[in-house]
Amino acid sequence: MVLKRGRPVPLVPRMNEPVKKKQRVDGQEDMNVDDILIAIQQHMLNQCLCPLSESVLCKPFQGSRLVSDIQGEYRVPLLADWGRDRILLFISTLQLLCEVAIKQNARGLMCKRLGEICDTLVRNEYGLIEQLIEFSSHTDPFICFAASRALSAFFIVSKSHVDPNWLECLTENAVVTTATQSQISFSLEVIKRVVEWKDLDCHPLEDSSEDKPPTTCIVISLSDPDSLDTSQIKCLCIKALEAKWPAIVDKFDALIGNYSNENESTIVTFLGLWEAIISVKANLSVVDTKPFYAHLNNFVMLLNSAVPPGIWKHLLGLFNEVLCYGSTLALQDILAEEPCALAHLVVRSVKDWHLLDTLPYRGGSGRFGGGAGDGDRPLLQKMVLLVLKSVAVTVKETRCDSSSDSSLGSEAEDVDADMAVIERSIREVLRQLDQCVKTLLPFHPETPVAQWVVQLFADQDDALIEGMVCCLDVAVGLFYRNTAQLDLRHTLSPAATFVQFLLAVSHDPDVLLDLLVSNETCFLLYLLRLLKFVRRNWGDFVACCGRELDDTISVLIRLRFAIDRLVSKDLFPYNINPVVRLLEKCEQLYEGNDN
Repeated sequence: MVLKRGRPVPLVPRMNEPVKKKQRVDGQEDMNVDDILIAIQQHMLNQCLCPLSESVLCKPFQGSRLVSDIQGEYRVPLLADWGRDRILLFISTLQLLCEVAIKQNARGLMCKRLGEICDTLVRNEYGLIEQLIEFSSHTDPFICFAASRALSAFFIVSKSHVDPNWLECLTENAVVTTATQSQISFSLEVIKRVVEWKDLDCHPLEDSSEDKPPTTCIVISLSDPDSLDTSQIKCLCIKALEAKWPAIVDKFDALIGNYSNENESTIVTFLGLWEAIISVKANLSVVDTKPFYAHLNNFVMLLNSAVPPGIWKHLLGLFNEVLCYGSTLALQDILAEEPCALAHLVVRSVKDWHLLDTLPYRGGSGRFGGGAGDGDRPLLQKMVLLVLKSVAVTVKETRCDSSSDSSLGSEAEDVDADMAVIERSIREVLRQLDQCVKTLLPFHPETPVAQWVVQLFADQDDALIEGMVCCLDVAVGLFYRNTAQLDLRHTLSPAATFVQFLLAVSHDPDVLLDLLVSNETCFLLYLLRLLKFVRRNWGDFVACCGRELDDTISVLIRLRFAIDRLVSKDLFPYNINPVVRLLEKCEQLYEGNDN
């Protein structure tokens, strides 16, 4: 059934101009559908469809099936009647049209003819969207995959002009008992790609000419501020999914609990969608995403040796996204209930239920470092990062609660008692984590967490810096208690971590400068908190650095010089003065130490 064709705001403004007689372009009228589709793809490489006549462009989208609705009769192609190669060619062309239109739309200049054909597609005048959704049950996996990609691109270019029935059909596929694994994956993948879509953000130094139509193209200038925003279609997808989410979660809880290899792809798609919804990168509101934080604890309990490493990695990726410590939680004064509950469960699972003993690679062919075939280092990295985040969240929550209680008149002894209990739990969790890592990696038995955390994450800047922030915050959160055990101070020594980090980057201040300028890690947060720690604990810092003190301070001094050069040229992207002042203070302490 073809749905009613709506009349949304067109991508390209329609002018009140008289209907012109279609011009014939020599040779084009004789082209068959396949030739036209290939020609469209070739012209899309140049970002322009102007060389193709309107009648030729419409030909692939017009068919022999006559349908009618309240707005009249029209003909649509019946894609299922075509051969496999033509279907794939058509769907890939449709996806390319939408994706080029998205990029040109973001740049503010669009090929007029491309805009017109996309406008026609958005209004679903050819009844293609229902047919793309029907391909979710196609027996050919390539057609299924291509249709899902084209459909998600169509939704993105459509913004809010999407028929709710289409989203209802997709989400229904994920819950009905008669749906195949292919249909479930198809529906979830479409929504996942929409939610993951990142609005184009062109760097000032980036050459964007490749996304612009050529000078010979008839272009339309787009000035609508909403044309760059995909939040509307994301919210529509999330709202359609929300009503079905409890049933979807129950379905996948059962699929993972009774794991079968044939369900692996579908499970991975589901976990990827869940992570995308939770991710801060999706730019969804807290209100929209809150319903999707439910049921997380149930999935922690699914982590066992019967679940393969691939599923473990995606589960750990989901939990790590919930505990987005470096980018969000570390900056908040009051933590939300959901991440705190997850952190508590992870801590308890490690401490009391020995979660680390169930990591699935233990039955594999060898240990880490034995060869490329072992390939489970990312699994260990995700597990370690999750534990460090959980510990950091637990400490932060306890300190926040204690501060709140103290302001109401609680005794300082009660606050100290709370932290003492937390400290005992954390010492046991870190002991088990340390034992697990050293069983799998060739670290010296005396290497503390503060050092091996840098070596473990040396190939992942974002995870490395976030892990360092976690260790630093836990140390600061516990060390203010003079009764904190010396072994814990050694295990989490912030100075030892920083010295090891500088060794890993060969004492190059330019690396630190790049990390400060980049928005891909939380290095600014780490450096600020580290320098504050150094200022308050200068004696301990000097003692820990030992012979590395001169090299360590030298890097900080050269970093300050590099920052000053950029600031003098007004090239630093934000106010870096707080860091500069702390660097100067550390330099003064160092000079006083020499005297």
